[in-house]
Amino acid sequence: MIVQVIYNKFTPEMRRVVRKLRKFHLIDEILFYKGDRNLILADGLLAWEEGKGDPIDGIYDITILKRISEINPQISG
Repeated sequence: MIVQVIYNKFTPEMRRVVRKLRKFHLIDEILFYKGDRNLILADGLLAWEEGKGDPIDGIYDITILKRISEINPQISG
């Protein structure tokens, strides 16, 4: 999984979040970008915004969504 850390100002909360992400086993690469606000994208999906819960929970949610779509392919009728 590729994680993009988009930050406006690298706050102590962002440092704490990045430390957690580096220890997480599902993440292959972490990319840093300067942006308008602090948020984290995982495989192109929003995983976390500053002040809104734990980023690891967002990463788990995205992992579950990816695996469900692999198990149940969409069928059009």
